[in-house]
Amino acid sequence: MKDCQDKLSSVVGSKVVRASSSLNQLAVEFSGNKCLFLDVKVSEDGPSIEPTVTDASNFPSEGDVVCKVDWSWISGGELTDIKTAVDQFRLILVPQGPITVSAGVWQGKPFLSFMPYKAPAK
Repeated sequence: MKDCQDKLSSVVGSKVVRASSSLNQLAVEFSGNKCLFLDVKVSEDGPSIEPTVTDASNFPSEGDVVCKVDWSWISGGELTDIKTAVDQFRLILVPQGPITVSAGVWQGKPFLSFMPYKAPAK
């Protein structure tokens, strides 16, 4: 988990530029030309989330997304912390609040879920 935290520390303190998601991936582009990918994986131990931090040029293009989510409400938010577990990541954004990304399996196929997936009502 320490290697994971070291990798993620490079985006903590950055501002969200944009985000995109699919059933098995969340991509968040940050200021500083960085992109965080959270990908769902599954093994005999169950579902897990694998993080990758890469250059922002790798941000995915808008393709055919099964469950398109409008993530524009998190743009401009500052990522102040990331809480990690094997099957769940919690992105702490200011001023938007936390977003929990969880890994699951439905009918043998892995997926990610997001809470909240839209701006909370004011």
